[in-house]
Amino acid sequence: MLLLFLVGCAAKPSLMGARRYAQASPGHSLVDVDFEAPSPRRAEELRQSGIRLPRLSQGMADPRVHRDFVDLRVTAVGFGISAGGYLLYCEGLPLPVLVPESHVDLGLTSAEPLSASIYPDRDTALEDSAHGSGHARYAYYRGAGGALIVPTLFSPATTPRIAQTMLEVRKQLAEAVQHELKVLSLTLTGTRVLQGVFSRIVRVSAEPTLRPLVRKEGPGGEAPAPRQPVTRTSAPAPEPASAPAAPSPVPGSPAPSPGLVRALTGNNLTPPVAAGPRLPQDVTVNPKVPKLRQSNRPIGTSPTQNAQVQADIQYLDGIGARNIRVNQQQLTVRNDQRVGTNRPDLQFDYKGRRYHVEYDTPTSGRGPGHQSRITSNDSDAEILLLIVP
Repeated sequence: MLLLFLVGCAAKPSLMGARRYAQASPGHSLVDVDFEAPSPRRAEELRQSGIRLPRLSQGMADPRVHRDFVDLRVTAVGFGISAGGYLLYCEGLPLPVLVPESHVDLGLTSAEPLSASIYPDRDTALEDSAHGSGHARYAYYRGAGGALIVPTLFSPATTPRIAQTMLEVRKQLAEAVQHELKVLSLTLTGTRVLQGVFSRIVRVSAEPTLRPLVRKEGPGGEAPAPRQPVTRTSAPAPEPASAPAAPSPVPGSPAPSPGLVRALTGNNLTPPVAAGPRLPQDVTVNPKVPKLRQSNRPIGTSPTQNAQVQADIQYLDGIGARNIRVNQQQLTVRNDQRVGTNRPDLQFDYKGRRYHVEYDTPTSGRGPGHQSRITSNDSDAEILLLIVP
C-alpha cells in the first residue's frame, strides 16, 4: 500500500503577489507587475537587434521577490530514500519537482548572487556563476519547464524556507519508522517524468511548527519487536525433476514466463548475489505482516508486464503456490514477518521456499539493484529477474 505521511502545521500559503508601483486612478484597475532581468547574453542579443531595455532601480528585478521564486511557491518538502533528492510541492504545479541532492548544500549559510539576471536554464547559469571572486556564488534560472525561478544551489543562503524544511524532514526521517510514497515527479528541467520513492513530507511555513509523530506500539506500550534473523533449520525441499504442468492459458493471454517455470525445477537462470548491508528503512520496518491486497493490481505502467504477471499468477495457482502477493512489501516464507519496505513485483511460497520475482525491461537495468536489496533483507529467498519488454 502506498503511504503518504504528512507532517506540518496549518500554515497560510506563503506566496507573495506581484508588486504594484502606482496608484490606480478612478475608473481604472491596478496591474500586477513582476520585473525580470535578462541574462547578459540575452541582453546583448536584444541590443544587437536594436532593442534597448530600460534600466531598473536596484531591487526592482530581485528574483527573490518574484511571484515565481521557488522559496515563495513551495508548500511542502519530501525527502527521498532511493531517488537521491527532495520533492518540492509548489503552489500551482500539478506534480512535485525533484531536486537532486547534488543541487543542495544545507551547510552554506553565506553566498552572493551573481546578479539579478534570470537565465533560461541551469547549464547556462552555471557557466557564468563559475567565474568571478572566490566567494560562493550562485545564479537564478527558469526551472520546472519555466514555471519556477530557482537558484543553481539550494541552501540556507539562497532558499531559507526550503532549506529549513529540508533539515527538518531529514531529522524526522532519522527519528521515525519509515514509510514509502511513490509519486510522479518533474525534473527541474521539465524534460521528463520519473518515479521516485519518498518517505517523509513536511509542510512549509514561515516558522514550521511540526506535530509530534505517533509511534505504533505493541502490547503493554512497548515498541514493536525488531526483526529477528531468519535461520534456515534445514535444506529446502528437493525440487521436482521437471516443471509443473501449467494450466491451459486463457485465449489471448501470455503463457507463463519460461524463466519462472525453469526456476521452479531448480534451474534458476538468475545468478545469486551476496547479501550486503541493509537499508535503514528495512532494518527498522515493523515486522507485522500487512494485509493481503488484490493480486490483480498492477506492478507498473507497462500493459505487457501487468499481463505477464497475471499469467504467472494463474500458473502458480495451478501448481499449488501459496501466499502470493503483488507489489507489496517484502515478507519471509509463510508470511512469517515483514523484512523490508521494498515491493517485489511478485512474491510467493513454493515447496517451503520464498520466491521474489522482478519484471524488468531490456534497457532499464534496475533488476540487479532490486535483487541485491531483496537478498540483503532475506538471504534464504530465491530471486528471479525476468525481462518483459
